[in-house]
Amino acid sequence: MAALLCAPLLVWPALATANPATAATAAAVGPAVAATNDDTVALHVTPSNSSALRLNEDLALSVTITNDSASAVSAGNLDVYLAERALTSSTALDNWLTPDEDDAAGDLMTSVPLTAPVQPHSTVTIAVTVPSAALGLFEWSPWGPRGIAASLSSDGSVRASGQSTFVWYPDASVVQPPVVTPVNLAVAMPITTPANSTGLISAEDLAAYTADSGILTRQLDGVVNRPVAIAIDPMIIASIRVLGTSAPESAVAWLSRLALAENDIFPLGYADSDPSLAVQAGAPGPLSPTSLAFAMDPALFVPTAPSPAAEPGESTVDPNIPAPTSTEGDPLPEQTEDGGTVPTLEQILAWDYTATNIAWPADNAVAQADLAAFAAAGLTTTILQSGNVAQEDADASTSTMLDLGSNELGLVADSGISDAMRKAVMATTDNSWRGYMAELSSQIAVVASANPGEARTLLASLDRGWPPTAPRLSQTIDGLAALPWYSATTLTEAAATPVATDVTFVPQSEPPGSVDQASRLVDQEAEVIAFSGALADPAAVTAPYRLSVLALLGTSWQKTPDEWRSSVGDTLASSHEVLRSVTVSTKGPINVVGSKVDIPVTLNNSLGQAVSVRVQALPSNGRLVVGNDVEAVIDANSAKTVSIPVTAAVGNGAVSLRVTLYTPSGAEVGQPSLISVNVRADWEGIGSRIFAALVVLFFGFGVWRNIVHRRRDRAGAAAAAADPTADLESGADAAPVTSSDPPPITPPAAPDSLPPAPRG
Repeated sequence: MAALLCAPLLVWPALATANPATAATAAAVGPAVAATNDDTVALHVTPSNSSALRLNEDLALSVTITNDSASAVSAGNLDVYLAERALTSSTALDNWLTPDEDDAAGDLMTSVPLTAPVQPHSTVTIAVTVPSAALGLFEWSPWGPRGIAASLSSDGSVRASGQSTFVWYPDASVVQPPVVTPVNLAVAMPITTPANSTGLISAEDLAAYTADSGILTRQLDGVVNRPVAIAIDPMIIASIRVLGTSAPESAVAWLSRLALAENDIFPLGYADSDPSLAVQAGAPGPLSPTSLAFAMDPALFVPTAPSPAAEPGESTVDPNIPAPTSTEGDPLPEQTEDGGTVPTLEQILAWDYTATNIAWPADNAVAQADLAAFAAAGLTTTILQSGNVAQEDADASTSTMLDLGSNELGLVADSGISDAMRKAVMATTDNSWRGYMAELSSQIAVVASANPGEARTLLASLDRGWPPTAPRLSQTIDGLAALPWYSATTLTEAAATPVATDVTFVPQSEPPGSVDQASRLVDQEAEVIAFSGALADPAAVTAPYRLSVLALLGTSWQKTPDEWRSSVGDTLASSHEVLRSVTVSTKGPINVVGSKVDIPVTLNNSLGQAVSVRVQALPSNGRLVVGNDVEAVIDANSAKTVSIPVTAAVGNGAVSLRVTLYTPSGAEVGQPSLISVNVRADWEGIGSRIFAALVVLFFGFGVWRNIVHRRRDRAGAAAAAADPTADLESGADAAPVTSSDPPPITPPAAPDSLPPAPRG
């Protein structure tokens, strides 16, 4: 008791020496943390060594001043401050790192003169050491994060200021050694590639991505066989496998390394497509590929002859592609002429995943309806960011597991830890990395120091990005392993923790502009699927478009919104051309001059495969009556003329014939075409009547002429019978007979008056 009572008297000289300004608190408190008169001058302060400061150690700092202005920053003073209070909560830590303009910097620990001006567009780094005696921290001071700040004063004003943290950890204390229960931290990292609009990675890009310094190599080097769960984009696996024997060697080797990794591995959406964006755009659920056959060359899947060193019976097929399985109902793989087997979609996408029920949408964009759609697709666990949840105690760390309803769970990533880890992984300089690591260690220490007797399990998630160098990612993970208040755990163990009772789900939504663009893609796909019913090979059209939709729903596009909108427009335009590839080229006008005729209609097909359509024609008025629909098959890249039977009804005039093409299932193909038709329905009737009249007149004239001729012949014969010698006696000068009386009829002679028959 005596020792404890006398302790303040013993350390009072040290306190007075360590911080002479504490006698005048107002003078010791520094300027506002965010006070800066020139935005072109920046200051960053970071611990030079470890982010943990132990008992009797001096605090080594690195202060970096960047002058982006056109004039030099004159010599002044660098003042270093210590926060007045320990940062005992996440809220206090966040407020210190993102201060308001009126927040005080704390107690002045040391002041270092800036002997030389900072030249325009240059950067200067200054090493500052704060003696342990000036810190005012003792062995009984509770362990945990502490805030430090530095400001640059020049010409009577504060030109720039910056903040950072370190963790006070008096592990050598004999009075009050720290009680530490490490935080069990699971880390999930997505392995993705730059955004594209095709849904497949070319062989050239794969070779670049899997080279020694490629982005895929950097990502895998940083996490392989480390306590990090890998969320792999299945597009990477599929893009390598569809190339068969033509896949780059570096890509095949990279895939083999991934297969041998001991990490937990689960799949992202294909092409890292955002499942929330798909559902909010009108899709029934998360989308997936329908076929990859169009992208595979059967000749690239022919088994090669075994090498001399190969054992008898050893297969030379790509070991990364699972062997075909004979499941009843599954389609058989296509056999090539050389005996090769083209893998099925299931074989191309197959992988030995640790879990397949996890959905990882974009940050803070999950709506309530999305969860049910995820669960219906088998994705019963969703990774959420802290913006999608709310908790009763704002200073408490977010629990990992969250009950989202019937058969739906949430894995909640801690925002403070995740943000600090993301910045550390992406750091481009050692100084900036040390500053972010100090923030990361402080974020974890806040949780551990607030719950010294309770083990907490949290989740940190990295974003869709690529570290500038492979060592930076592994350096961050190794730096975490050196912290006494950190313990690595797997994602599987984190998902098995009890669900939180004080955390609730907060629905969010995607940006309206993004939803509108995605809705256009989803709606267009419905038209493409309906159109494909007319094709001999529908998957040749629908499968590439589905891959494009998946690629354009990728979360990586969020960093380049202008390029994304342009790519969406290009994809919609190309699919529109496919939908308009089968057209009617006949325009008219066509003259219909009979009661029943066949109108020729020419159909064009610009696709590389045959198309089966049903042609339907509808007249604009009753002058024409159209017969039944006509079915036709149009060969690839060709035209065909079909005949539409029509019947002219009543009246003459113009008719617009609306010609529409349909698939065999009844879906409309393209836009209807209008053909102008001129109907002359009575020309045939008039012609028939004229012809009939002519026939009647012709035969009537013939009959009349025959009758006249016969009467004249009969009259002449009667006259000759009455006077058989009249013509001989009269001679040429005989007067014509003028009497109108008929000539007398001479009775036949009696038989006796007849001359006797000759004898002999």
